[in-house]
Amino acid sequence: MTPLLLVIPVVVACAASLAPASLSHRGFPDKRGVSPLAVNPAPCVSGERERRSESAVDDGEIRWTDKTRYDGPREHALKTWQFTGAKIKLRADSATTVNDLEFRDYRGGTGDRAAVAQYVRDSGVGATDFVRFNRDKMSGRSRAFLNSAASHELGHALGLCHKDGRVLSLMWTDIASPPITSPQAVDKANYAKLWR
Repeated sequence: MTPLLLVIPVVVACAASLAPASLSHRGFPDKRGVSPLAVNPAPCVSGERERRSESAVDDGEIRWTDKTRYDGPREHALKTWQFTGAKIKLRADSATTVNDLEFRDYRGGTGDRAAVAQYVRDSGVGATDFVRFNRDKMSGRSRAFLNSAASHELGHALGLCHKDGRVLSLMWTDIASPPITSPQAVDKANYAKLWR
């Protein structure tokens, strides 16, 4: 008797459609019936790259400050990226350190092209990068949605790029439904490759 395997597709909420994501990397057998033991890093979407030089990391850490009303999602994001084996330390800024990243709110509107949140890189020496939350788009959203947005943008501050819908990733270009609120196995694999 062949065992029955139930696979529930994961979908990404896109502007125009819902697209299923592959689940074979999550321990489910692939088309050959083989369950993977480890997850390989996933490629970036076209035109993007993962580079340390495009992160907010300075000397193995990100020192952060905040001027945001979204303290809960910020705290969630900081905690979720400090998983076992994480090399980059995320610490609050102090009077004796240089601020690498600031969490800040802005009014970006609610139009289709308006971002929910964004990572803004400032390439200057000693400059502060930003994770910016669009209050207009985040207002009234669920805690899971807000946690997903904050964790995703902190992923960019750590140097990670967007992933396409063929892998289960926090770094999809759109927030999933239901939202993915923490780094998935593939995100940790890309993180480990970038910061080994």
